[in-house]
Amino acid sequence: MSFSKSADEKGGPLNTTTFAAVDSDFDNSHDKIQALVAEDHEHDIKLRTMSWQKAAWLLCGDQVCLAIMAQSWSLSVLGWVPGIITMVLAGLLFWFTSITMHRFIMVHPQIRDICDFAYYACGKNKIAYEFTGFMLLANNIMLIGFHVLTGAKILNTL
Repeated sequence: MSFSKSADEKGGPLNTTTFAAVDSDFDNSHDKIQALVAEDHEHDIKLRTMSWQKAAWLLCGDQVCLAIMAQSWSLSVLGWVPGIITMVLAGLLFWFTSITMHRFIMVHPQIRDICDFAYYACGKNKIAYEFTGFMLLANNIMLIGFHVLTGAKILNTL
């Protein structure tokens, strides 16, 4: 049984026929997860087995560095009390979303990324996969723009 990368050449969702063999050969999800982790060890970048420290540094570089300037600006616009309430509510919303996604992904261990998550969560809908991919691309482009803007403001301040 082969667990090769089964995305289309166009970058589409996982080919479900590849994982049909997984479903018929293994009795429980623990065996499925072990098989996927074993496949991950064959690649150079170990995404499924990345330590929480490495994941935290990646998120820190992406989110926290940008948020340092954005948070102070948000508090200056909203004020202390509404700003802190907004931050706590956003944190609770993000926590609830991450727990829900985690539970869904544990049921479907073949999910590799956010596009696969949308594909399976929307009933194996290819439109959901493509829309999520487009929105992820738009998010990354906007994030790059915000990093450039933040860097320019820092350099102008210095």
